[in-house]
Amino acid sequence: MSTQLALHLEKHQGDFVVHSKQIPKSVPPGEVLIKVQAAALNPSDWKLQEFGAPWVKDYPVISGTDIAGEIQDVGEGVTRFKKGDRIATQGFYANDRGAFQEYAVIPADFVAKIPETLTYEQGASIPVGFVAAITALFAEKPLGFSLNPECAWPAPQYAGHTIVVIGGSTSVGQYAIQLSKFLGFSDIVTYASQKHHAFLVELGATKCIDRAVPLDALDTMITGPVKVAFDCVGSKEAQETATRITSADGTAITVYFDTRSEESKAAGKDKPFFLVLGSSYLPGHEEFGVKMWLTIERLLKEGVIKPNRYEVIPGGLNGVASGLERLKRGEVSGLKLVVRPHETTQ
Repeated sequence: MSTQLALHLEKHQGDFVVHSKQIPKSVPPGEVLIKVQAAALNPSDWKLQEFGAPWVKDYPVISGTDIAGEIQDVGEGVTRFKKGDRIATQGFYANDRGAFQEYAVIPADFVAKIPETLTYEQGASIPVGFVAAITALFAEKPLGFSLNPECAWPAPQYAGHTIVVIGGSTSVGQYAIQLSKFLGFSDIVTYASQKHHAFLVELGATKCIDRAVPLDALDTMITGPVKVAFDCVGSKEAQETATRITSADGTAITVYFDTRSEESKAAGKDKPFFLVLGSSYLPGHEEFGVKMWLTIERLLKEGVIKPNRYEVIPGGLNGVASGLERLKRGEVSGLKLVVRPHETTQ
């Protein structure tokens, strides 16, 4: 077979359409060819369709950034992987690297083996959310808060410190909670729907606050200084709350654009605040990315990190558009939507 099916975003603000395309005939040095067994959906996928993105210049483009699958071939110089290895990896918005196709070509440095105990669907729930969380917490400033920039094992411990995860049931939030436990935070406070509290405690949260409580009331519900306030929602209110509750020697982090009011920014001007972008491909992220992907592999192998819960959308790539609409409408909570590209029919 020389062709595959792929989901193309045909133009800026255009439609998603399934087309056939060539499977790469050769693998570049340092890269691997992957049969995509499962691909997860992210809010960034519908935002790309609706708003575009500065890193996408040419259309049609194949999007999707969460991949799990099987190594089919390796390029020159790749020694860590072989045909048949089960892996998870992060795709990018390019026609050979996107997740929404049957085969993708990815740099081997940004690939991690997954244990036999994980399904491909679980593996696909890991990359983007985990990369955002570990970059924010581990990476050297200004990429992250420098809590473990060398990805040391065992990790530096932050006993006696508090982290607040706003949006703990999001994909990023779930991994932030687990990484905070790995880092030894004494108090891991999360703000999330009550229906997810028991699960988030299993992941490592020490205190859960129902999101029915107004965000501006968090100040009165947290005792002691907050070293990290991690906004995993990306809303203006969440960003302003994260800035406000962070102690003078701590930091506030957000997964999305800085939408705080000018008054809020002025009030928090003496506190570090930064955006985290969960991608290994961005300029300046590559060096940390190499260390991080090796760490992901070990965290999974030793059971330190549990993947997100998931729901499979039927129809393969044909189900992506309806799944993205559900994400856009805010109808998905506490799990990842996953498709199996090989189930696609044209």
